[in-house]
Amino acid sequence: MSLSARIPSTAGTNLFVPALYSNKVIDAAKKDLVAWDAIAGDWRNDLVKGNILYIPKTNVVDAIEIVVNTKGAATNPLNTTGVTLTIDQWYQAPVDIDDMTMKQSQVRVESIAVEESAYAIKVIMDTSVCTLFSVLGGYSATAYGTDGQTLSDDILIYCMETLDEADVPRDGKRSLMIDPSAMADMIKIDKFVSAMYVQLGAVENGVVAKNHPIYGCSIRVTNNLVTKSVGSYACMLHAKAIASAAQIENAFVLPYPDLHTTRYSCDALWGVKVAQEYWGVPFYTRKT
Repeated sequence: MSLSARIPSTAGTNLFVPALYSNKVIDAAKKDLVAWDAIAGDWRNDLVKGNILYIPKTNVVDAIEIVVNTKGAATNPLNTTGVTLTIDQWYQAPVDIDDMTMKQSQVRVESIAVEESAYAIKVIMDTSVCTLFSVLGGYSATAYGTDGQTLSDDILIYCMETLDEADVPRDGKRSLMIDPSAMADMIKIDKFVSAMYVQLGAVENGVVAKNHPIYGCSIRVTNNLVTKSVGSYACMLHAKAIASAAQIENAFVLPYPDLHTTRYSCDALWGVKVAQEYWGVPFYTRKT
């Protein structure tokens, strides 16, 4: 049986038996996916591309003094303009594998196809969130500080103070979205060493020092931040700063018997939009 025209093409040299091949696979180096989990996400099953979701926003009402025999004026906690979120991003990541390769390979190439297809979708979803960091806080495509700056304690305190002054709640839903260069800068700050350096532990979904938040923020490290020039746009934000809605449109396995090939694919449909502009403060990192 010929080894030519295998799908994926590398299967012809890497996976074919009777050549001896381990059933273990070395994973590719991948980016941590953290941004989507840091925002106000809504998973749906009824979306189509072009849908417009109206997300109401509340406003603060004022208490009024009681006057006996007088009916108080009613207040309206929804008397504000909501967020209009458009479902406008639709991506797929298909992988084709031919029947001969699946039968003759000792490696479960189909499970690898499913995993990698899903990961590719998650990367583009995460990146779509990071593209909005630069406009939070009314900065309009710039950010606090200087491009390529070393992350300092003063920058973090400024971000915290700005959120506090905007009445952003300290409810455990604030995140510090940074890249590896900013993480390296933080480790050099003495006041964080005792709380973080020895107890970094495992990184779970990009969250560093999970039990040791900094200034009320979970520390989330990712390589998906958007590049400025020298550095990237990092951000301190509350989950409700950015709204999103998404669904897995199709996660399917589709055989093509006439082509002797099976397609594995994951499709996703989603939209993201700034919901509370001043609930996030972008700043620059040292490197891209």
